[in-house]
Amino acid sequence: MLHAKATAALAPVLAALAWQQRDQPLAVCVCISALAGLATWCAVPATVAMFKRAGLSGADLAKPARPVLAESMGVVAATIYLVATFLFIPAQFRGWWWRPTDDHHQPQPHSRHVFPFDRLGEYLSALLSLQSMVFLGFADDVVDLRWRFKLILPTVASVPVLTVYYVGYGVTHVAVPVFMRAWLGTHTVDLGVLYYVYIGMMAVFCTNAINILAGINGVEVGQSIVIALSIVAKDVANINSDNPEAGYHHLFSLYLLLPFVAVSSALYYWNVYPARVFVGDTYCYFAGMTFAVCGILGHFSKTLLLLFVPQIFNFVYSAPQIFGLVPCPRHRLPALAVETALPPALAARLARHRELASADDASSDNDSDAAASGLHRTVSTAMRSFAAANPRPRPRARSGGSAQAQVQATTAYLVPSRTALAGARPLGLLIVRAYERLGLADVERDARGAMTSVNNLTLLNLVLVRSRRRRLGESQLNNRILAIQVLNSAVAFVIRYRLAHVFYD
Repeated sequence: MLHAKATAALAPVLAALAWQQRDQPLAVCVCISALAGLATWCAVPATVAMFKRAGLSGADLAKPARPVLAESMGVVAATIYLVATFLFIPAQFRGWWWRPTDDHHQPQPHSRHVFPFDRLGEYLSALLSLQSMVFLGFADDVVDLRWRFKLILPTVASVPVLTVYYVGYGVTHVAVPVFMRAWLGTHTVDLGVLYYVYIGMMAVFCTNAINILAGINGVEVGQSIVIALSIVAKDVANINSDNPEAGYHHLFSLYLLLPFVAVSSALYYWNVYPARVFVGDTYCYFAGMTFAVCGILGHFSKTLLLLFVPQIFNFVYSAPQIFGLVPCPRHRLPALAVETALPPALAARLARHRELASADDASSDNDSDAAASGLHRTVSTAMRSFAAANPRPRPRARSGGSAQAQVQATTAYLVPSRTALAGARPLGLLIVRAYERLGLADVERDARGAMTSVNNLTLLNLVLVRSRRRRLGESQLNNRILAIQVLNSAVAFVIRYRLAHVFYD
């Protein structure tokens, strides 16, 4: 296979470059990251059959044929990432083990008293937190953990990072904006223990934010790559800071993010439309904790939150369903719609089924998204059956032109999935009504004007609602989400580096 041959050819070259540049930790990190990316590129397809035999597979509901794909493949990328970061430890601290050769070309050992144990502790605490989140994500993929565990376990996993931060820095004061200093009478405010609550909550948010904004091919890995590359660009631009401590923080962030970008890019190749694998919750938690660790120990938590604005918006927008104010199905991914030319008899049968399905949906408990997208799947099945029973002839090639492919019998696109409002609470109905007035929700009403259903409250469905005049396929929807993420990164850098002086000295 192509990826196996490319890996066999490039791996020795990268290993030789890493050895040649062994005195330059950043160059070694780049080489190890590239090796990790190649390993992920090969390991993902090689482990698909094994994951399917273990029962870790699921149907791709956004495809007419609903192919069964291997799930939880994010654990492969995360495992290779951890191996790469472990192997990088000797290269990162090699300069403290041996000095350059002396006049007699003999290496001189450093004194162990000057070894930067604090930096080693930071790095190991970051890896410990990442390992914990990989375990949580894989456990969620296998046993489907409840939401309360998804909130508690990230908090526990962040304890090593918070402990190292407390021992190494302990800085808990924040700068006060210029326009507030006259009111407070100070330039800084010490938050004390509240600062640790803040960074602990940031770890919980980052690990769950990417998992909430998911559901189509490539969107989880794609948004993570954009965020990671944005942070890498910031680190590279500031790596030669006049402040040595700040320069080290940017290096620390690069050491963690370069292998992450490499393994994520390889995984994205297999997960982007049309996906060959699913990444699962493992990757979402692993990616979120990687960003949280870099933001906390790299001392750029506010910049990180600016890069997470789409995820923050998605969380706030989804809050009515997350907190039970509006019925929340287990899966809120967009639904599949299929169109084709059908004979009148089959169209009449489908119309009759729509009436029966509507009656069944009205009496259902809304515990899953099966009722919300059942009609689309039924129509899709009927169309595929009709196309199989009545194959269309292959068009002949015209003179002077090329032969066309077989005529497509169906046209598939995504539509916003919906949830009924029968069990919604009064506050939830009030929020949905406000969303409707702001153009953020598509509400269906009965003959009396009462709200009966609303699109599921996710950014994916919102983009489809706002793109009603143009039908979007799964690949197009993913590209729009990534475009939003890229635009947000650009705005975040403008705010951070051009407008910050308006609020701070």
